[in-house]
Amino acid sequence: MMTTAASTNKVANGNTNGTLQNSEPNPAKPYGGTNGYNGSTVTVGAASSMKEGNGSIMTGVTSRSSMSRVKVLMGTCADDPRTTKGRRMQLIKILGMAAIPIVILVIQSALSMAQALAEQGYATSFKAQVTFAIEAGNVVHALGLERGTTTFFVAMQNEVLLPPMLIRRKQVDESLRVMTSWPNVKLEDNFFMQKADLQLQLAINRLTVNASTPEEQLEFFTDIIAHILNWIGDAVIQSKASEQKWQELTAYHFFIAGKEAFAAERSSGTVTFGRGNMSQAMYLWYHDQRSRGQAFLNKSIQYNDDIRDRLEETYYGTQLQQNISMWRTLIDANNLNRKALQEGRDFYTQMSNYQNILKVIEDELTRNITDNLDLAIYHSNQTVGAQLFILILALILFPSIIILLRHITGQIQGFASVLQTKNEEVMKEKKRAEAVLNQLLPRQIAEKVKNRETIYPESYDQVTIFFSDIVEFTNFSSISTPLQIVDTLNKLYTAMDKRIGNYDVYKVETIGDAYLCASGLPERNGNR
Repeated sequence: MMTTAASTNKVANGNTNGTLQNSEPNPAKPYGGTNGYNGSTVTVGAASSMKEGNGSIMTGVTSRSSMSRVKVLMGTCADDPRTTKGRRMQLIKILGMAAIPIVILVIQSALSMAQALAEQGYATSFKAQVTFAIEAGNVVHALGLERGTTTFFVAMQNEVLLPPMLIRRKQVDESLRVMTSWPNVKLEDNFFMQKADLQLQLAINRLTVNASTPEEQLEFFTDIIAHILNWIGDAVIQSKASEQKWQELTAYHFFIAGKEAFAAERSSGTVTFGRGNMSQAMYLWYHDQRSRGQAFLNKSIQYNDDIRDRLEETYYGTQLQQNISMWRTLIDANNLNRKALQEGRDFYTQMSNYQNILKVIEDELTRNITDNLDLAIYHSNQTVGAQLFILILALILFPSIIILLRHITGQIQGFASVLQTKNEEVMKEKKRAEAVLNQLLPRQIAEKVKNRETIYPESYDQVTIFFSDIVEFTNFSSISTPLQIVDTLNKLYTAMDKRIGNYDVYKVETIGDAYLCASGLPERNGNR
């Protein structure tokens, strides 16, 4: 069926102008005929129609479908959002990209949480070891006091010294009672496996103290104290503390070892006043303990300068230091040759005062260690709480974000689907509009119209124009029905359209039974 559209051509052959109506224009290939007006000049204005080939419509790059544009922009492997599978794959990709940072956050929080818990466990274990070391140090201090009073009592054999000895025994019992732990003792250690074993042995020694010697008492207590000091040293080694904390613990260990050596010096020194002199073995042991005490004290000062500061404040240069130096000089002579109860008690009192100063410094060391440890545990607990909060928050946010993204993605996909449908409808309408435009105008003019270019009239020097009509069309029309007339004209002009398609001929239009075509426009082909 033939369609018609308006177009305007200006034909210049002298001063001739004409307005023509176009119906199914069709551009042509080379035409060898010479009918029409050779040598005429034709000017084609902005309104002309153009079809090329066998009635096919030239739409250029704009004739591509919207889906082909999507493929060009997104790639051939892009998911088709119009299909269920495509939408599902897009959803998986979006959720996967959103889940990656959340999963990383969860993993990082879990690792930080595990590290914080490990630090918390380490701090708790470290505190237990420090607590044991402090409690063991208190036991060492109490045993040193009992050793001193017991050795002095056995050396003097005077009932006046019995009450102080009983007081020291109670202090030892109390220090053992408050111990919260007992180390794992091996059989080869040759020591008490349980705290009750030590308490039982102390009770037996107390019952038989009158039948013992000062040397036996010194050996008994010193052996117990040496094992406990080894436990403290093992606790310091096993603590695996940081450098600063390890220095504090090491200073504490050396300090109580030095204090214990001075306590042993006090205990063995009382033998001089109980017997008048010391045996060679006892004399050498006395000096060994005094030298060990000073060496350990100096070593502890190397790890903690606060110890020197406290000794300078409370001991160095004091009358107490001068008195102790005097008593040490007397004992070094080892020629008293008489029992001296009062002198022995004075020596013991002066050395005990020195021990009390050292005990105060020991308590300050333990307080600093425990305060720092409690602060570390507090920060560790805060870290655990913060990491736990972050981990819980991440675990809560993960499904929430996934659900929210899924909902938003669904909405976006629905909107995209609607937009895709509308876009395809727009592209179809655009294609139809371009088809109509190409039917109304020549191809070159139509492209300029679509590109919003200015269209200027053109002049053609060589154009051949062909006019034709049907003989006695009026009589034919009078005896035929309208549908017969339309059918006949359609078949005739369709055959003519196919025919001129083989030549360089451009059909201008049809008017009733008239058929108008031209060669040499809109594409120039010279003189034919």
